Amino acid sequence: MAVYDYSNLERAEAYRILADFFIAAPDENMLRSLKEDFELESEETADEIRRDFDRLFPYPEGKIPPIESFFLTLENTATAQEVSAYYAGAGLAIEDEFELIPDHLYLELLFMSYLIETNRFDLQKKFLDEHLMNWVPYYCDELIRQAKTVFYREIAEITRDFLISESEEEFK
Repeated sequence: MAVYDYSNLERAEAYRILADFFIAAPDENMLRSLKEDFELESEETADEIRRDFDRLFPYPEGKIPPIESFFLTLENTATAQEVSAYYAGAGLAIEDEFELIPDHLYLELLFMSYLIETNRFDLQKKFLDEHLMNWVPYYCDELIRQAKTVFYREIAEITRDFLISESEEEFK
C-alpha cells in the first residue's frame, strides 16, 4: 500500500497551476474559477487578460517573455542548456519539435512539480535556488510594473510569494 504525502501533492499541484498562468491566458470559465479560488480582485474580462498576455509573454515580441535566459542580465550565466541538463539529470528530455525554450517559466515550474512528485528533494532545493529564485522574484516584480491588468499583477505577486515561501522551507 502506498503512503501519500498530501502536503507534497498539494505543492506539486500548486506548481502546475502557476505554470499554466505563463503558457496561456485563461478562458472565461477558467477565469471565473481562478478569481474565486484565489480570491482575486481583478475585474477584467478574459479578453482584456488575453490582450495583456499577448502583449507581455510571447517570445521574442512580448515585453517580458517568461524565459530565464531572456530575462537575466549579461552578468548571469544561467542558460537554457543548464536547465536542460537538470531535466536530463532527472531522466527527462524535451523533444526537438517542442516549441518552448527549456528555460521557459512554464517548463521550470512543471519540472519542480515533477521533482516533488518523484521525491527528488535534493534536486528540488538545488533547482529552486539556482534557477527559480535566481530570476522569478525579480521577473514577477517587473511583471507587476509592466502588466496593464490587475489579474497579471496579482498572479505575479502570488507566484513570487509562493516561491519565496518555498525557498524558506526544508524539503523532506
